[in-house]
Amino acid sequence: MKRLRSFGLVIVSGLVLSALASASASAENVEVLPVPTKTAPLKFTGKGGAGQIEGEVAGSALECKEVTGKGEITSANLGVGTTVLTGCKSALSGAKCESLPKVAAGTIEFKGDIHLVAVLLPKGEPAPELMLGTVGSMEELLHIECGAALLVLAGGTVIGEATKVAASGVPTKEITGVLAESKGVQKIKECDLDKAFCSGKTFGLYLELGKGREKAGLASEGTTTLEKEAAFDY
Repeated sequence: MKRLRSFGLVIVSGLVLSALASASASAENVEVLPVPTKTAPLKFTGKGGAGQIEGEVAGSALECKEVTGKGEITSANLGVGTTVLTGCKSALSGAKCESLPKVAAGTIEFKGDIHLVAVLLPKGEPAPELMLGTVGSMEELLHIECGAALLVLAGGTVIGEATKVAASGVPTKEITGVLAESKGVQKIKECDLDKAFCSGKTFGLYLELGKGREKAGLASEGTTTLEKEAAFDY
């Protein structure tokens, strides 16, 4: 495979991996080396600072003090993970927010799938033109209770981007990355490769607060630690 200049892999709240690549990237998919399997997965843990889930409507943000996660990569470009947000509250009412069934006070927990993809860099970003990223998809609709007055439903998918990782093909155990959104709009919404998975799709989260569905975004930044060294070939 062609070696690319890499920039990162991210599993935010334990779920998301990504890396930057050059404009001359081939159509081949990313591979984790050695390739993990379901019986011999590559396990990881993640830890970050404050994070939030926010819709487009003012006051819809659910603010959390810490994001952690864990999971495993089970093939060359697929995996699963669990994300845990603690110290969560409604920005509007100040009430604690908890996923149902309840795990702990002020705690939101959800599981999801991981799919490594290639995305086009947003306008205004520096070269290279293509970025390798990961789509994190919630397994099922997430029910979140904020006090007695507000029930929030959340679902959908999100694409993360990275800030630091070893060069392509170089073994590493630690990666840092970020999920970025603004007023409920995720920074990255589309991917380019692989075409079978990405073609014609727009990715993003959504919230329902009793007044219909609205777009939503997840913001978080943290560090992912792999159980053992692995290289990422693009």
